[in-house]
Formats: sequence, C-alpha cells, structure tokens
Amino acid sequence: MKVTIESCRIGGIEAKNRIVRSATFEGRADNSKISDAMVDMYRDLAHGGVGIIITGFLTISTTDNPNPKAVTVTDDSAIPGLTQLAEATHNHGSKIVAQLNHATSQLLHAPENPVFGVSAVTDPISTITPKAFSTDQVKALVTEFADAAERAQKAGFDGVQIHGAHGYLFNRWMSPIFNKRTDEYGGSIEANTKVIVETLQEIKKRCGSDFPVWIKLNSSDFQGEEGVTEEIFLATSKLLAESGIDAIEVSGGTQYGEHTPARSKKFAAYHLGAAERLKKQVDTSVILVGGIRSIDKADEIFYTTKIDAISISRPLIREPGLVKRWIEGDRRDAECVACNGCFNPNGTKCFFQLSDCEKDVQKKIMKIMAGEK
Repeated sequence: MKVTIESCRIGGIEAKNRIVRSATFEGRADNSKISDAMVDMYRDLAHGGVGIIITGFLTISTTDNPNPKAVTVTDDSAIPGLTQLAEATHNHGSKIVAQLNHATSQLLHAPENPVFGVSAVTDPISTITPKAFSTDQVKALVTEFADAAERAQKAGFDGVQIHGAHGYLFNRWMSPIFNKRTDEYGGSIEANTKVIVETLQEIKKRCGSDFPVWIKLNSSDFQGEEGVTEEIFLATSKLLAESGIDAIEVSGGTQYGEHTPARSKKFAAYHLGAAERLKKQVDTSVILVGGIRSIDKADEIFYTTKIDAISISRPLIREPGLVKRWIEGDRRDAECVACNGCFNPNGTKCFFQLSDCEKDVQKKIMKIMAGEK
C-alpha cells in the first residue's frame, strides 16, 4: 500500500504526498522575526520528504501579546524572513502554509499590553480576564488577518491556515463558555462563526479566490457538554465549507479540558471518528491530526475513509527525515514516544536530543505542565 506517499491535491495545493507537517511552535524567533535556525528547521523538514509544511503560529494582530519566541507578521518587515522560509521549503519540493493566530488570554508569559478576547471571561490557565473586543475592533481584526495572509502570499507561501483550535481566539469564539457576546458576533453557532467567515472572505478578496485558505478546528474541547462539542464543530465546519474554506484540519483538546491537543502514546489517531463524520458532510479537503505514528495506519485511513491527508507534529521533531525514511522503504513506526518533552521554552527540540543539564530543566517544566509540583 503506497497511497500515503503518492502525489495529490490537498486544499487547493498540489503536494508530493499526503503527509502534512502540522503547525508546531518552534520557539526560535529572533526579535519576533524568522531566524536562521528556523530556516534550517524548515529546510530539514522539506528535505525529509514532508508534502506540505504548516508553520508554527504567526502573530497577526497588534491587539495580541506575542510570545517572545514567536514570529510576528504585523507589518511588511516580516516579508523578507517569510520569503527565506518559503524558498528553503520550495527548494526541496515541499509546499508551505502560514498559520495565522491570535493567542488572546491563553498566555504563558506576562503581557506587556492590554489583553483582548471574545468576551470578558477569565482564562483558566493564565487567570487573565481579557477585555472584550468592540464590534469595531472585530472588523479591524478581520483586516489584520487578511493583511497577514497578503504578506504570506507576497513572500511566496502556497496558502494560509487560520488557527481555530486549542483554546486560542477563534476556538473560544465558537465556545459557549467564552463567547457571551450579544452583538452580531455571538449568541448562536452562526453568529459565533461570523467572524471566521468574514476573515475567510476578506482573505479571498485580497489574495484571490484561488488562494488556499485552510482552518484548524477542534472536533471537541473535551469539556463534556460545555465548550466546543462535536455538534458545534460539524455545524461550524459546514458553514465554513459553504463559505469556501479549502481544507479543515481536524484536531481537538485544550490545556484545561479532559484531553490536551498532544496526548500520550497509548492514544492513536484520536480524532479519526470526528474526521470521518465531517468528510461525509463536506466536499472540502479534510486533514486528520493526532496520534499518527505509523505509515501502515495512514494507509489504512486512506483506504477505508475519504480523508484527504494526515498531519503529524511531534514525530517530525524527533525525525525530520521520517517521511523520506518511509518513502525509501523503511516503514518502521516513528521513533517519537509522545512524551511532550519537545516543547521547550528555549526552542522546540526532541527531549532525547537535549544535554543532561537541559533534560533536568525540561523534566521540571514537564511536571508543571502535567500539574505536578
């Protein structure tokens, strides 16, 4: 079975295989710009055989409080670095998609500026209560997303992905827990989705109707009947598909629900059911992320469902050349053990590639992330 590594068209983009590198925070920005270390990382991923690479999230709004190690694209000074990233990817035959995001109050650092959110609901992790965006600010936010998309297009990117998952702004806009608005942007699934639809439409208006716009969505926040449920996910996805979204990446979980976005190794393909149900309702490309470490499992998914692509993150942190290994006939599972030790404040890197001193520091961080003392 070789369907996983055959060329295909995913969300309006021609790709050399069906494997997408899911957006992964790099933590390697240099003064909020693309660094040489980031260019090297993307070059390695492209050389390693990944069909399409989605960047770690790019900060797109002046109302956000960006992580110091994140890339900010709020003005044209970001274009040269983005161009380097696109060229490094294209030189090895891979395609690249820019993930656009607003962190709202989900911050792991002290904000320097006022924090804005969908409504004034206290963040369960940071304990920050954001100030609700005014209606005029929502309109400006839509423009900022489109500005960022246009910069990515000018830099040679093949498309953009709106981040609508994992507790960030647009995920919360869809959530009844966080969206308490009484204007046109809250109160029903349609109203809660309105800002995302307007963002999609503005990007298409500015960049062209054929410029691929993807979105990453939570199939569930895993908070019981609260938050984004699968019912909300499917209804929102249908509205976006009808509005012209080119691909939907199916993820799930937040840092405060039953499941986080990155689970342990005992879980596999954990959003598969939701992705299957979505694909039965939309013609849009559907990409499945979460717990896929085997090319045999990927092939099985493509032969038994109509899902268009799979995306992976942590396995590619440990093995940037994983896809090339599979293509060349070594079909062993990914070496990643899903320990989450790769999410390092000094730059995303596999735990097993750290020095002993770095490992000690990272173990303490992992305990804090797991809620241990």
